[in-house]
Amino acid sequence: MSEPGRRAAGRLRVLMLAACLLGGGAGALAQTPPAAPTPLLLRAGTEQHLIIDASGDPRLPHLFSVEGDAAAPQRRPWAVSLNVALEGAAELDRRLVQELAQRQMAGQVLLEEFRPPHVPRCTELQVGSRVPVAVVQAVVRALLPLPQRWSVQIVEDDESGTGESQRVYIGGMVQRPCALASPSRLRELAAPGLSLPELHRLLRTINGTVRQHAAAAQPPGGA
Repeated sequence: MSEPGRRAAGRLRVLMLAACLLGGGAGALAQTPPAAPTPLLLRAGTEQHLIIDASGDPRLPHLFSVEGDAAAPQRRPWAVSLNVALEGAAELDRRLVQELAQRQMAGQVLLEEFRPPHVPRCTELQVGSRVPVAVVQAVVRALLPLPQRWSVQIVEDDESGTGESQRVYIGGMVQRPCALASPSRLRELAAPGLSLPELHRLLRTINGTVRQHAAAAQPPGGA
């Protein structure tokens, strides 16, 4: 073979090798499984029922889902119940969804809407002791722009079996007198870097009282 022919054949072999490499790379890319979709925030509207199942895990004994869709991927370890009759509830809802998304917690929470039959005597923020700091602070930051003052309580026991220690209630059906926290005390709950024990200490002292779950102040969704 002449010298020009050998050079041409060499170039052809290089081009064929490059084509094989590119083809293999494209095939490898095509075979890469797509990333799993980010779980979305679940909602239970006022006309839907919250389903509470046993998880089998003593650390988080309950899982929450919406009636009619209790498949395993649709269960959530935390629930936030929002009184939609509160002044500014729609804007609060919007901020809460944003705050949860920023903390990458939206896919772990079920947002339950409720409308109590009576106006509560005070506006209560009730926090379960198993709810993580990120979820509690998302709720608090969503509340801060509202004009209401809040009665802040912690539920440390779950004797009712309705997952109270894994839930947050915003504007619960409280018909008894209760102490109201100042806005500055509420802001303490949103301080960066709080550990769960520090958050619990603030929740226990912010109103000067500790509230255990009581039949006299039944929250919504527990029936």
